[in-house]
Amino acid sequence: MGFEIAIIVFALWIVQGILSYFQIKNFNGKLAKFKNYHKYGIGQVKGWLGKGAIAILGIDSYNNIVDAEIMSGISVFARFRSLDLLKGKNIQEIDSILDGIDKPVKTAILKAAESAQQVKKSEKEVESSM
Repeated sequence: MGFEIAIIVFALWIVQGILSYFQIKNFNGKLAKFKNYHKYGIGQVKGWLGKGAIAILGIDSYNNIVDAEIMSGISVFARFRSLDLLKGKNIQEIDSILDGIDKPVKTAILKAAESAQQVKKSEKEVESSM
């Protein structure tokens, strides 16, 4: 009986690993798409036995959000979906737009916006040092 349980647990572990591979492949595909924008930001909130979220924002040179996608959930079946609520908005307006969105998703989006702004600060530092 114990051997059969060990085999089942091992098989489920292998399936989980395979599904994780496809989830990472989905993330890398989305990231490649966002690298075409002027700048982009990634925000992540890890869920330990709870809901986690990853947000990717594509920003143009005027700090407007051109594209936004979110992956949220508790399993390896979660995939990115478009976040039309943010498209066309300025990155400075993000905080006021996110009222009513669940906490992990909101935190991931705010971290992505902060990440994109850090890129902008780094670019300014490089330009001023030249």
